[in-house]
Amino acid sequence: MLEISDEKLEVIRSMTAFDNVFIRTFFDRNTVEFLLRLILKKPELSVETVTFEHVLDDPVSKGVRLDIRAVDDAGNWMDIEFQINPREVNGRRLRYYHSRMDVQMLERGKPYTELADACVIFICRGDPIGKGKPMYRFQMKDQDNKVLEDGQMTLIFNADYPGDWEYKNLMEDLKSADSKDMHYDVLKERMKTVKEKEGEIMATTSLVDEYINRKAEEKAHEIAEKKDTELVKNMLKDKMTEETIVRLAGVSPEFIKRVQATL
Repeated sequence: MLEISDEKLEVIRSMTAFDNVFIRTFFDRNTVEFLLRLILKKPELSVETVTFEHVLDDPVSKGVRLDIRAVDDAGNWMDIEFQINPREVNGRRLRYYHSRMDVQMLERGKPYTELADACVIFICRGDPIGKGKPMYRFQMKDQDNKVLEDGQMTLIFNADYPGDWEYKNLMEDLKSADSKDMHYDVLKERMKTVKEKEGEIMATTSLVDEYINRKAEEKAHEIAEKKDTELVKNMLKDKMTEETIVRLAGVSPEFIKRVQATL
């Protein structure tokens, strides 16, 4: 029996699909295929390859790291991203993810018609679009609402949507750390296996230590942000200018605007 500290065991027990270090342990080809079949409503979809933290990079452009990249038997690409902070999801980021995927898919000299389909899926803890919907689907359309057949689609899910809807059970499963609380057998069995058997193996790697250190950093950042938020609120109430607040509080104009929106 491996000697594992109580702290590490508790950390492993608390992990969900939204924890980056757990994604590559919890998900495998079977669970990714199940997830995509359900989300895309394609029960026959067959995933050929799955890679985790897949880097799309070149010497001159900003790189992208995909949480889960899946390629089906037709060569189509699907990217699944788990996002805790919905503020980090925006249209230009989504556009860039698609562009990086497109460049990787089409080889030099090939015609544009051979470009495979690409789907970017963001599953968020919150609503990045802000319209109060549980899910958003984006495709290019013309003025007559006709879809441009470019093979590109973007899906954004609000995993914290409070009401009942089509994917509520799936979102609850992805947020769950305990197989007993999960609905879908495929995910339930995988979680049980990982937490009861593979958790010990995971605890012997550097992954858990990295996770603990990052959580401590995130907590410190959260505390600092709360202090900055209260400071900026008081300065705004005192009618200070944005320029003065930036100089005295050491925050960005974007941060000030976010705080201002909450008043």
